Amino acid sequence: MKKKVIIISTIAGIFILGLCIRLAVGNREVPVVENVAVEDGAVSDGLNEWGGQETEEPEASGEVQPESEKPEKAESEATQAAQESKIQNKISLPEKIDFVEPIVKLNGEKGILSYDWYISWFDWYNGCIRVDADTFLFAIDCYFAEEKLQQKIFFLAEAPNFILREVFRQDSKIWDEELERPECLEWRMRQPRLVEGGYVYELDGVLYFLDRDFKEASQLCDLRELMGDFYSFSPGTSDICDVTPDASRILVCMDKGLYEFDLESGERKLLEPAYFAPHEINEDDCLCGQRDFRFSGPVRAEYGPDGQSYAFLTGTEEADWGVITGVVLRSGEGETLYQLKETEYGTEYVNDFKWMELEDETYLAVFYHKDDGEKLNCLMDRVNVNTKEVVTFEVPADVYCGTDGCVAVGFLDADTLLYINYSKPHSDKEGLTEKNIFEVYRLSSGERQDLEVTGEADWEIMVLDVGGYAAFPLRYPK
Repeated sequence: MKKKVIIISTIAGIFILGLCIRLAVGNREVPVVENVAVEDGAVSDGLNEWGGQETEEPEASGEVQPESEKPEKAESEATQAAQESKIQNKISLPEKIDFVEPIVKLNGEKGILSYDWYISWFDWYNGCIRVDADTFLFAIDCYFAEEKLQQKIFFLAEAPNFILREVFRQDSKIWDEELERPECLEWRMRQPRLVEGGYVYELDGVLYFLDRDFKEASQLCDLRELMGDFYSFSPGTSDICDVTPDASRILVCMDKGLYEFDLESGERKLLEPAYFAPHEINEDDCLCGQRDFRFSGPVRAEYGPDGQSYAFLTGTEEADWGVITGVVLRSGEGETLYQLKETEYGTEYVNDFKWMELEDETYLAVFYHKDDGEKLNCLMDRVNVNTKEVVTFEVPADVYCGTDGCVAVGFLDADTLLYINYSKPHSDKEGLTEKNIFEVYRLSSGERQDLEVTGEADWEIMVLDVGGYAAFPLRYPK
């Protein structure tokens, strides 16, 4: 990217962000919207360094310089050469993007964003998804105490500065009592889904489609009406719905099993049965973690990139604590393409799965632990969805985030993982200490290394999703 373009883009971005944005949402008109995305003096250190290094030198005027000015010209050329040399020798590394918390107002009142000081899973930025090569989308719950009103507000954050820009807002709920912060109303789909022509998201039990231009949100279906008593899910795992890329069908984990609903007709079919039965709690025993039911069945499910195949985790009533018992991949016709079951408790621990979509192939990556009697091995099965070929690799334990088996990992290609490793020795190169927390891992060779690019670099973005609970937006050099 040319230096002058970056400077102009930065100035234009700052100017635009100073404007007030006015949006009319749903059936309720928002009288006044004031949105200031950046607090005074708040800048991401990493992005500030990146932008600050690309400056534009003034062009030569074409005039003949007097002899007395030639030494200054020579000094200027030497300085420019030194700067170019510094750029050529600069080392670029992946880094987590630290977004500045947006300030959102309604009729002069500052809103409270979804945030939990104790459980960082519910921080405002965890509703983040990648929508294209340069852009993140945020869907954030916001509460206005004076109005007792909760809204869902959408922001875009675009490269290179990733400053949040509000693009749409919609009323979620008016409360009878005053809250301290927004409540989670998305029992089925916490994060929006990128679909053809726009986005699908849940708002207080209703599924909406928001067009790509953020002009209008239309209701797809009432999930509470569609699912009835099974809208809530007893094991309480996260993101237990998924929609097809054309937003015509929805995959739902329910107490009776895994169902698929046609969003146009409302028809449903049972794909995978589950066991569910009431259970009496033993008052004489420790009540910590006891449930008043017993469950065994699908606890999280996702469509494959083709919108036909699907994968799901199986678990027990304690699945929200990480008790996962298996992973299954089936074709759209119901054929079993892959299955990993916990054969002996304590011998094999199933953790998570991720989709890997490449230009010519689609893979399902399944992460699990296996005890061989000497040590607990961290393994990954790479399943080719088209050929059903399964290749097993050993992976670093650092890909696991938290204590419930969630995996924070992305794929650069079919052989290369990108993940966060807080325990790796940090690099001291060019003052990057404490920033160099990312690592790449070659599945075929078992080699760990830094992802480094010397000189000018093209950047891409990625979101490491952790089981629907948390998101780690990052950028990395190609």
